Amino acid sequence: MRISTSWAQQLGVNAMNAQQVKMSKTQMQLSSGLNVLKPSDDPAAAVRILSLQENIDKTTQYQDNIAMVRSRLNIEEGSLGTAENIMFRAKELTLQALNATVTTEDRLAIKAEVDQLLEQMVGVANTRNANGEYVFSGDLSTTPAVSWDPDVGSYVFQGGINQRSLDIGPERKVADGDLGSNVFINIESVSQEANATLNATELDQRSIFDTLQALSMSLQGSYEVPEATVTGDRFMRFGVDYSGGAESFTLTGDGGSAVITVPVGNYKTLDEVVSAINSDATNATALSGMGVEVRSNGNQMEFASLTQGKTSSISITSVGGSGQFLTDFGFTTGVIAKGVDLGGSITGTQPSSFLNYQDSPSSFELNDEKGNKQVITLGTNYLNQAALITDIQVQIAASTGPAGIAGKIELDTTANPIEFRSISSGGSASVQIKQVSGDFLKNTGFESGDTGRVYSKTANDALDDIDAALDNFLKIRTTVGARMRALDDQESQNEKFVLDMTTTMSDVQDLDFAEAISRFNIEQTALEAAQQAFSRVQNLSLFNFL
Repeated sequence: MRISTSWAQQLGVNAMNAQQVKMSKTQMQLSSGLNVLKPSDDPAAAVRILSLQENIDKTTQYQDNIAMVRSRLNIEEGSLGTAENIMFRAKELTLQALNATVTTEDRLAIKAEVDQLLEQMVGVANTRNANGEYVFSGDLSTTPAVSWDPDVGSYVFQGGINQRSLDIGPERKVADGDLGSNVFINIESVSQEANATLNATELDQRSIFDTLQALSMSLQGSYEVPEATVTGDRFMRFGVDYSGGAESFTLTGDGGSAVITVPVGNYKTLDEVVSAINSDATNATALSGMGVEVRSNGNQMEFASLTQGKTSSISITSVGGSGQFLTDFGFTTGVIAKGVDLGGSITGTQPSSFLNYQDSPSSFELNDEKGNKQVITLGTNYLNQAALITDIQVQIAASTGPAGIAGKIELDTTANPIEFRSISSGGSASVQIKQVSGDFLKNTGFESGDTGRVYSKTANDALDDIDAALDNFLKIRTTVGARMRALDDQESQNEKFVLDMTTTMSDVQDLDFAEAISRFNIEQTALEAAQQAFSRVQNLSLFNFL
């Protein structure tokens, strides 16, 4: 076998290059601290490293989400604390206003502070976070949660219906806030005003803003007599598409019934639907004849009677077919809402256990706000409470004429202790009871001269609703605290997971410096040997011996 001079030299060069490549790779490993510099070095290890890094990146994002949610919940917690303080102050002012010694001037001074509390509460409901997003607006975070609606005459909810939530773990989400409708609007109420509004829940509810507004008005001696109202429970802010055909439904108001038609069209907003209904000439005539108004209430459709008080009523039913309109807007077919008269009431302090008035006759006098009166005489041995109430009802109904109390004072047939209520409307509505003879008032827990006025009823209703609002705040704050605790637990779990993944990836990816340095020294020695061998071989030639 013949070996040429050029081949012998090329072999030397190749050997030096191979050693140089090995030493260069080791140098790069030492400088980066990584064992796998590119996927081709160890494909299996490279795939595992990418998977581990992906998990670490996801968990890091979860940690960022936790920090963001915690920040937003801290803002909500602070807002709820402020709202509680507002309602506690409103409660103090209401108790003060119910004191019989408070003068008209004192009530006006209290009203001024209540008005400030109302404005402050609106500000709390429209609290923003660091990104300028409204905390209580849900998924419509760029829209103020509540705003004044002149058509409805109160503050309405304008936010979304979905809570925003962020992932804080592979299978775990946490809401970063609560909907303003649940916090400030849908509060269970015992008020006369709430009794006139009917929605799909069929619960008596009143917003915090309406409670404070009603309290403010009563302090200056003005009252809004509630009208019958039916409100849908579907979120319809973005309208509805009726391009395929008109939709119809039947409304019944104080002036009769009529079929109302929603004209064909693709409506982008709720206001467009309301405008289309009111703009139709046939609808307008029918609505006017029935005494019914169609309007928007925040993000819901609403029908309201144009008359006030107990005589007002409204109902909605489908007109054959699928009743798509009622389904779309969240109405239940056949529901009937009735208005109420604002009036005062008086209630005994103990159940009526004494029923034998045959041996011990008793009589008492009922008076309304205009001085009309009727003496109620009890002289029978009543078999039960219902028989006693029926006798009183009959005598009230018989007190007719201009000076009578029929239609002005009523008896709650279900209440025990007994309750008498004025059914007159207006700021002067009242009922008074006086003892004439016998022990009926003593037996039922009344005091002669007890008087119930609409102001007292309205203020006491506001007091009960304030307590309900405070209870609701407590429930919301409890859920916020639970979410904060969940964030802390998940954050600790994520930290441990990142540590475990980082440790595992380090075992796969990081360089063993001791082994690499030893290998580098060996490769450096081998390179030097190759260089010296090449310097010797390149001088070997037969021409040197000629």
